[in-house]
Amino acid sequence: MALDYLKLNDSNSIRLPAEDLHKQVSAILQGVGTPEEHADIVAKILVSSSLRGVETHGVGNAVRYSESIEDGTYTVPQIVETISETDTTALLSCGNGLGFVAAHQGMEMSVAKAREFGIGMTTIKDGHHIGMVGYYPMMAVAEDMIGMAMTNASRAVRPALGARPRVGTNPIAFGAPAGEERDFIFDMATSTVASGKIGLAQRLGVQMPVGWAVTAEGEPVTDPRGDRGEDWAMNPLGGTREQGAHKGYGLGLVVDILCGVLSGGGFGAQLSGGENMTWTMAIDIAKFRDVADFKSMMDEMIRELHTTPVLPGEDRVLVAGDPEADFEDDRLANGVPVENGQYDEMRQRTAQLGVEVFV
Repeated sequence: MALDYLKLNDSNSIRLPAEDLHKQVSAILQGVGTPEEHADIVAKILVSSSLRGVETHGVGNAVRYSESIEDGTYTVPQIVETISETDTTALLSCGNGLGFVAAHQGMEMSVAKAREFGIGMTTIKDGHHIGMVGYYPMMAVAEDMIGMAMTNASRAVRPALGARPRVGTNPIAFGAPAGEERDFIFDMATSTVASGKIGLAQRLGVQMPVGWAVTAEGEPVTDPRGDRGEDWAMNPLGGTREQGAHKGYGLGLVVDILCGVLSGGGFGAQLSGGENMTWTMAIDIAKFRDVADFKSMMDEMIRELHTTPVLPGEDRVLVAGDPEADFEDDRLANGVPVENGQYDEMRQRTAQLGVEVFV
């Protein structure tokens, strides 16, 4: 969850219905030539992110994606090509288009392969940003499967003991279905914090906590920066040698290997800003055991965790997916908050493109 001073509230955002936001995002993307089917996939994932409280990857990014299409950075319409395939694996090319579209297709293929053979995996090259990585395991969970997804990115994070950025923030997401309890949905950057949080702090005009980033000399960076360079770097998860920086660093390289090296699309130090390669996997639970029994044991595990005595001053023990589900319950009922500045950008972009206004 975001720190309190990085949360959206009534003073820095406006609440809008999720359905209207979906229509607006789709209209903006269609306004720059995106096929309706692809625009709706992107809109669905962006709105899901905003609903679940992951504002850094939400609807406010629609304008940036539309500009990347218009200036030729993204190839749209795109062709997602299957380069090689077996019963359980596939290598895809995103076609230099919207990463969402290829990642969505990749997880659909993983699910279909898992349904037949028990497990399915895809790795995707020639890609771009795929948004909230947690969305893709949720696709598998909806089919009573275990899902996993990763995406790599250009250099932003220093290796453990390193003084220069060489690895991306490289998030990992995992999901498993529960029965009566909420599904387990785990989504994390392998850096101390997702890079979007730095951008959010910059837009809101607040300082970053010590530990998010350091200069090339190892001094803390607290002034949020929009630039990328060799003079500062984000910290790997763990931050310091004593706190386990090698673990975040190692996990980041796992992502680089499965997404970038396995696909041939490139690892972080080889990528330009905005390039992202992706990996997805689905596991059919029914090929291992009865799905209802699996979900029942998931419920038992989650309840055991929820009933753990808390530290002084804390309210409850959470399980991955709890905070996001709380956000979604509230925002489906009361509207999705959109940063004031990003709302203004969406309105301006809508007028510029001459598309229908929904928000």
